[in-house]
Amino acid sequence: MTSNGKRNALLIGFVVAFMLPKKVECGFNGASGCSTFVDGRRCTPYEVAPWGFYLIEFLMKSNVGFAYSRGTDC
Repeated sequence: MTSNGKRNALLIGFVVAFMLPKKVECGFNGASGCSTFVDGRRCTPYEVAPWGFYLIEFLMKSNVGFAYSRGTDC
């Protein structure tokens, strides 16, 4: 493989790793006090976000606002 081919393979690998899904409780890492009680059950919101956005949210300590899906676990 040429050096250009290796560089392209590395770039594609980073893009794929950046887009892998990760489930994040409370919408973003570091959020606190997000649980609620519904019908006597504790419910926690979650997001399934790309791993790269999770890393950005972790470093910034705030929600970026991009997720594959959102929901609530009870």
